[in-house]
Parts: sequence; structure tokens; C-alpha cells
Amino acid sequence: MNDKWKWVTAGRIRRAAVILGAVGLTAGAGLATAGSSLAAVGSGPGQLQPSAPTGALNTTPTWSTTTACPSGNQASAEISEFDLSGTLVSRISPAVNSGLTAPFSGTLDGNVGALLNVAGINATSPGTLEWAVGCYTGVGGTGTAVFVQSIFVTATASGNYTTSASGPTLTATTTTLAVSPSTGVDTSTSVTLTATVTAADGTSPAGTVTFFNGSTAINSTPAAVTWSGATGTATTSTTFSSPGSFGLTATFTPTPTTYSGSTSAVTTLSVVQAGATNAAGNNPVTINVTVAATGTLSVSVAPGTVNLAVSGATASGTLPTVTITDTRNNFPGWSVSGQESNFTSTGPPAASFSGNQLGWTPTAVNAPLPNGAILGSTVNPVSPGLGTTPAVLALAHAGTGADPSGATNDQVAASLMLDIPSGAVAGAYTGQLTITYLSAQA
Repeated sequence: MNDKWKWVTAGRIRRAAVILGAVGLTAGAGLATAGSSLAAVGSGPGQLQPSAPTGALNTTPTWSTTTACPSGNQASAEISEFDLSGTLVSRISPAVNSGLTAPFSGTLDGNVGALLNVAGINATSPGTLEWAVGCYTGVGGTGTAVFVQSIFVTATASGNYTTSASGPTLTATTTTLAVSPSTGVDTSTSVTLTATVTAADGTSPAGTVTFFNGSTAINSTPAAVTWSGATGTATTSTTFSSPGSFGLTATFTPTPTTYSGSTSAVTTLSVVQAGATNAAGNNPVTINVTVAATGTLSVSVAPGTVNLAVSGATASGTLPTVTITDTRNNFPGWSVSGQESNFTSTGPPAASFSGNQLGWTPTAVNAPLPNGAILGSTVNPVSPGLGTTPAVLALAHAGTGADPSGATNDQVAASLMLDIPSGAVAGAYTGQLTITYLSAQA
């Protein structure tokens, strides 16, 4: 899906654009049995080439591509930085607004070390990020984006960086589920679910386990994994208030980003009404059916303008309602974030100040959010502000955030707070607030 919307405002906040990037989420990713390669956000890994493919972290290379932007997305291009889960970290280059019908080149917003450090990747905390070129339908990095040319950039403990056309190989994990008792269960029986986790390299990565009855989480707080040597376990207990056949699974979410998550095979548990007995002395007939994945994810914003009301050295307003409609019946989850550009005034005289002067407090329009999504945290103006790093407006973990019937959706907004810098030149300022939403692959 490549839905795109814009909303135009007067005064300080003018334009926003939604970018949809499909990424894989760890939770609910299926049973893993071997090392898995990271799926690149960009469809052409290796087609983005820094002028210095290796060097010191304080190096500031230029960059070029080996291919043109796709037809229909040749108005502008910018490089965006993504973490290993496919989540947008920041845009890291000026926009290139011409010459995109052939291979093209550009510059970066800073040296390699500074750009990687936005995500906490540095010589003290080595790691890998993906740089991907977004090809846009509008100038200046606006409109619909298609991510094509990309490269993986790694900071090393020696204070250098390297690049590669392929992402790091994640160490696979395996999760199995045991249910006790597994037979003779009625609605008065307490059932214990035990997940056993192993890693392909024999280590013991920290993480948590969420147990599911179908797509519904049984434990609202994920259970921490306790390791004994190379085997980790986590448990929870539950009862079933009504009889039926229930498909139970356990999903392991590792803390280190160098490991992949895993989900157990489905364990089917038959539960009868307390006092009842199954035919033939508790030998139920198992009937299986596979339901196909259906539904879509869409994000829209209420039309209108935002005019920040000034009071002394501050200004305030309200972000228009953002509606997230997710009818997918496999519940992969989603995330909606926002980032503010610099505020500029054409003057005279021309002036500008940082987008970090803007902060927000996410709010639920239809509180509480009906499908299990959660609001992002308050971002205070200036420290840290919304300018340097995207902030989460709302998110839904795997197993939440969707209503396959389409009867409900999640509606969120935000209270906007602006600190006007001391000494700011008088005038009308305009900024761009970019709203980005990411979806798990269905």
C-alpha cells in the first residue's frame, strides 16, 4: 500500500507527508530454525555507494547511486537512516531535486559518526544501520516515497566504519511451547504454559515471551526469560472461562538486536465445561482450518489548518486527528511517528530556528484506544524536541492494533507545544511536520 496524504496549515506548521515502508517485526515472525539475513528496507542493496566505503567515523564522504529513481518518483531524493528492525531513525542528507532519471549523487548532513550516533551507534556501542535513498513524487522530499538504493553502514570499536551491500546475519532462535495439563481440561482448570527458548549459537540472549490464545495475548506483561546454560524458559498460567478448542503459541522477543525472534508451533487445547465429559472418555475430535490473511492498513488525517496560539515566549495548538484503520486479521502491528523540520521566515529579514523547539503530548481522541494500541511519550520542546529524531505518536505491538471487522479504528492527536527562541526575529514562520507510519509485512 502506498497511500499518501497532505494537510496544509497556516503560520508555523505547514505540510506533512506520510511515508509507508513495509518492514518485518520480530513478534509473530514464525518458527525460526537457522540464521536469518536482515531484510533491507531499500529494494536495491549496494546501489548506494559512499565515495569512501570505509574510513574513520569523522569522515564525511559524498555519495552516488548506480541506478536512477523509478519512473513516477523522480521529483526528489533524500537518504534516510533505518535501524535493524526497519524503523526510521532520521533523514540524513539534503534533498536532490534534479537529475534523478539517471544515476545521481549528493552530500550528507554530517560525518558518518555523527549520523550513526543519532541512533546510539558509535565506537563505544558498535552496530549497523541501513542508509536507503527515498525517491519521492514531490520536490524537497515530499509526496510518496519509494526506497530503492541502499547500503549498510557499520561502526566498529576501533573508531572506523565499514559498508556492505548485505545486512548482518541475525542469530536465529527457536521457541517451543508445553501446556500442562494438555488433556482433561475444563473451565475450572488452571493451565500452565511453559516456553522453552534456545539460540542457534548456544548463547543465552535476554528477552521476553508473550503467550497468545489465537491473536490475543494471555499475559498482558511479557514474561522475562530465565536462562540455565543454553536453555531459557518463561511461564504463565491461565484459565479458560468458556469451552472450546484454543490455539496457543509463545513468541520470544530478544533484547539484543543481533538475534531474531521466534514463535512456537500452535498447540491446540480442548476445554470442556466444568462437570462435562467428552465423548469416548475425553477423546475429542480435532478439526483444523486455515483462515487466509486479509485486510489492509490505512492512515488518514482530518482536513483543516493548524494555527499556533502565541502566549509570551510559547505557542500551542492541536495536531489534527490521525485515524489508523487496520482490518488485517493477522495482527502484525504498526507504528506512527513524527519529525519537525526547521521553522523559517521569508522576512524581511529571512530567519529560521530549529524544529527541536516544537514538542508534543500524544492524546487519544477515542480514549481508550479500542484495539490495544498505545500512545507515544511526551516530547518536551528543545530537550529533546521533534527536530532531530522522529518521535512515536502511537504504536501497536504484534497481536494488537487491528479490528478485522472494520467496526473500530484508532484515532489519535497531539497537543503541540512550541518554545519561541529568545531573540527570534519577528515574522510568520513555517515548518514541515513529517508523519511516518510503518507496517509489519502481512
